[in-house]
Amino acid sequence: MIALKVEKIGDQIAVVLTEEALEVLDLQVGCDLHLERAGDGSVLCSVTQETWVEDPHARGRAFLKRYTKSLDRLTAS
Repeated sequence: MIALKVEKIGDQIAVVLTEEALEVLDLQVGCDLHLERAGDGSVLCSVTQETWVEDPHARGRAFLKRYTKSLDRLTAS
């Protein structure tokens, strides 16, 4: 388990990531980190990073990867 520190920096609240957390999450300074609440109300169900800033087609590939089965069912009908 990785513990993160929540701090107030100026007028904003920040979560401070340790070097270990950066390595485990495969993050670099400037990456966007997305945290989602689990359906059962637990604090966190997934952690993702946005990579489409460097790769303009990554967002489209992520969409297709997520919805391929649904799209296949629609085209089969």
